[in-house]
Amino acid sequence: MKSDRKNALLAAMPAEDAAFIAAQCAAVDLPLRLTLQTPDMPITHCWFVETGIVSIVAVLSDGEPLETGLVGYEGVVGLPALLGAGRSPAEALVQLPGSGLRIEVDALKSAFDSRVGVREVLLRYVQAMQVQVSQTAACNGRHDTEQRLARWLLMADDKYRARPMPLTQEFLSMMLGVRRQQVSIAAAILQKAGYIQYRHGSIEILDRPGLENAACECYGVVAREFTRLLG
Repeated sequence: MKSDRKNALLAAMPAEDAAFIAAQCAAVDLPLRLTLQTPDMPITHCWFVETGIVSIVAVLSDGEPLETGLVGYEGVVGLPALLGAGRSPAEALVQLPGSGLRIEVDALKSAFDSRVGVREVLLRYVQAMQVQVSQTAACNGRHDTEQRLARWLLMADDKYRARPMPLTQEFLSMMLGVRRQQVSIAAAILQKAGYIQYRHGSIEILDRPGLENAACECYGVVAREFTRLLG
């Protein structure tokens, strides 16, 4: 029987385990720029994202953020605390607004420790996120802005599942760690090719196969790993 749960991790768990966790969650809105995880501060809650997108970012010494991970309906925010670290130097903030389920870390850790179905699904997600983070680091160091922008848009499209996406060049420049002018040039190239349509404050994917061809191999590596591990 297919689960109707909006979060893919809960949908992948045995029904009894998912219901146990859901009963301890509070439904919450995830407004734009809400900080879910503050660098080097105790993490008290985890969030199962249902709609919207949360960015995991490294905040550099000059105060500029650089995205290292992206979480949508397929994931959960707060993994460091769940795995026993308690806190993290990374920040987690809502980049595309939505909604989710909030649960206290201790409650989720208890379910993680006592329920095999919960533990197996969450550990598979940890592995998938590890691949995403490591592949993003490789991508940032080796591929040009056009390829990286195409990769990011495809990942966001997978996780946000709504078009157009409310995105600005300023936001994308911060997430990709490049100048705004570089994002403008890359977006213009993708738009001229007919892959996207860019308007002030929003981007819509028009030709997804074409955008996949324009992206580097990093998108495919991460997408295949998420599919292999989580379906």
